[in-house]
Amino acid sequence: MTEGALAHGSETPSDGSLSPRRRIVAIAVPKLLIELARASLVVPKSSKGPRRRPVKALPLGVLLVDAAQNPVLEGEATETEASAKSEPLSATSELAAVDDVAARFGVRVGQTVAEAQAFVAKLVVREVTREQVLARLGEIAEVALGFGPTVSIESPDTVWVDVTGAAHLAGGEGALLLELTARIRALGHAARVAVSDGPCLSQAFARWGRVNREGVLVVPENETATQVAALPVRALPIPADRAAWLLQLGVVTVGDLARLPRAATASRLGEEAGKVLDLAEGRDGSPLLPHVPKAIPQEENSWDDPVDGMEPLLFVLRGLVSRLGARLEGRGEAVQALSLCLLYDRASARLANVPPTMSLHFEFAAPLYRPEELFRVVASRLGRTTLAAPTVGLRIEARAITRALALQLSLSRYAAGLGGNSTKGPETLPVLLAELNADLGKDKVGVLEVQSSHRPERKSRLSPVTPSLLGSPGVKKTRAQGAEAVLSRLDAGENPGRVPVRLLPRPIPFEAPLRRGATVSVEHRLYTVESIDFERRLEAVEWWTEEPVSRDYLRVWLQNPNGGLEAIVYVDRGTGKRLIHGFHD
Repeated sequence: MTEGALAHGSETPSDGSLSPRRRIVAIAVPKLLIELARASLVVPKSSKGPRRRPVKALPLGVLLVDAAQNPVLEGEATETEASAKSEPLSATSELAAVDDVAARFGVRVGQTVAEAQAFVAKLVVREVTREQVLARLGEIAEVALGFGPTVSIESPDTVWVDVTGAAHLAGGEGALLLELTARIRALGHAARVAVSDGPCLSQAFARWGRVNREGVLVVPENETATQVAALPVRALPIPADRAAWLLQLGVVTVGDLARLPRAATASRLGEEAGKVLDLAEGRDGSPLLPHVPKAIPQEENSWDDPVDGMEPLLFVLRGLVSRLGARLEGRGEAVQALSLCLLYDRASARLANVPPTMSLHFEFAAPLYRPEELFRVVASRLGRTTLAAPTVGLRIEARAITRALALQLSLSRYAAGLGGNSTKGPETLPVLLAELNADLGKDKVGVLEVQSSHRPERKSRLSPVTPSLLGSPGVKKTRAQGAEAVLSRLDAGENPGRVPVRLLPRPIPFEAPLRRGATVSVEHRLYTVESIDFERRLEAVEWWTEEPVSRDYLRVWLQNPNGGLEAIVYVDRGTGKRLIHGFHD
């Protein structure tokens, strides 16, 4: 394959037709079962629990089951302890995957637990359910949605994405595969990625093809038949016993099978013989069954040994929001609200007389999807949370999803990924507001709006921050909306230059008589009344309510040796009480 084919990948059919040819990318995750099993063996960083042997040094085998029965099955000499015990697994259960450490001891896929433990007594056997596998493949498929409109999954290790006619948007098929592979590896998975003319062919190339050191392989249309002929016969979707029979006959590669008489071979390959022989000749018409992602995405992680402190949780949280952000970006969505659930160790929670879980809820002023933004907001509040017991898990769930509206790349260096200080620029305002909501509370953060009212305490209102107020992309403020705020001020009959700068949340009594020379105490300081000016009168304002207002407002200049103070004082005409309502600082 030439470098040009890898870099660009032609999208024009060789027959000269105008419609683009079918191009399917297959993402093979050969170590998915091991990665899922090892995740529960990882102790978060900075854990104060007992020191254990590094996870990668433990020989590990995996059983693929319908439903979990026993979290851990370990040999007598294993240095870790099971967090839960139930009925032991059958010694005749067959291993579905083994890691490299176990393979060096002679453990192989297909061996029973008893046979494997005969090779290595310290073998750790973990269960992985089919539901867990499908869920993780679905997460990878959501990331792949950012590269094509249709994705599909197949247990135990394959995700497909249809990139027909879309490779030029990423700079060619080679560049698309490199970017896709990088995103999959950022999720913590080792992947082999290949693109070909159909799902079965691309899957065979991803599993058995000669990928480059980045783990990608581009198979041009005119080289499909040649390259598929070099694959082992096991790459075809045929039963293992038929593949073994073909090997006994000396049929080692797909090319060897394609050279046999088609009629004689078809009778020995069963019902799928036609499809298998078409694949051997480089033709793949298999349909791609679309995968529909879950409406509400969530990420969770758990571990065996309870941990204390906040630093391990922040370490786990960073990984969870990275995965959630990658999925949201692939879906083209953003989160408006999310919840974070901390799972306590049940025994410790019972002793502390607290519930086994604790939830934190977040609502954002504007939708967010970038991992670094989500982490800043959630970590800010989580870091100030007091833990009632050691934790054994963390779960984050997006409760409200909306369409992601990103800034135009030419208008924001931060959004375009061009570097610079990410703490500057208007695009960081939603993140700042989300942090303030998490720190202070949603009811204490908002935008001050002018209201049409004669009562000073009702001339403004703290309204929740919405995307329209932030000037989010796709939301435009019309001139009529801008003029409405001005008209509301005019309707109130207020002179902007005479509005009190500091209005007290609760008026304080004015104990002295309203006359020049009187002495009054304000905020623990003594003042002398220098002058009094009548401001205005409110007569039966809002008479239709249960509490109509009748007041006389006065401007009172207060003086002491350290300076002066101009206060707004009103007299309640019904009770005669004198109260200070605000100041002109």
